[in-house]
Amino acid sequence: MGLIDKAKSKAKEITGDLKEQENANKALANASMEERVKMRPEGVRYCIVNSFGKILDVYDNKVVFTSTKSTSTVVSSLIFGDSLTQGEKTIYYKDAIGVQFKPATITDGYIQVETAVGGMTSAKSHYGGENSIQFGSKVNDEAETVTNFIKQKIEEIKNTPVGGTVVQQSTAADEVMKLKQLLDMGVISQEEFDKKKNELLGL
Repeated sequence: MGLIDKAKSKAKEITGDLKEQENANKALANASMEERVKMRPEGVRYCIVNSFGKILDVYDNKVVFTSTKSTSTVVSSLIFGDSLTQGEKTIYYKDAIGVQFKPATITDGYIQVETAVGGMTSAKSHYGGENSIQFGSKVNDEAETVTNFIKQKIEEIKNTPVGGTVVQQSTAADEVMKLKQLLDMGVISQEEFDKKKNELLGL
């Protein structure tokens, strides 16, 4: 087989793979949110897919952006001036500092999960960055629901005490103070106070 024939054969193989991936993306995009979730890996709560072959899977503890190989990916890389990474980008909510949402109007909307890495404020990062996904107007409602879910998860983590022991220590201290008052009032003995205090403080 000559060089030209080999090139044609390889091009046909690549085109076939791209077409197969595009068909899979199209089937995913045309499905309802409930059906999409069933088609994705276990644990996915929400899923958004766009015409550029990008998928956003939303879990309880993370989001995963997946750029798939498709003709649209090639076109998108030309539009945004750099090649989009094929594969997955995982961001855990504990590493996120916020989420941006812009609904689609005459231009595409986007969801972008911000991290401390920076460099996420340009138009290129909103629409073509690996921490974001763009979408059309028919996805606006779903995208807003997804954004609110991500925002809630990030806030929950920010508001969780480090180590989860602050509340317990505060409660134990309060109980010891109450016991001390009972001791001072003569309601309980020093022995009873010491015993209960040691139990509360785990001594």
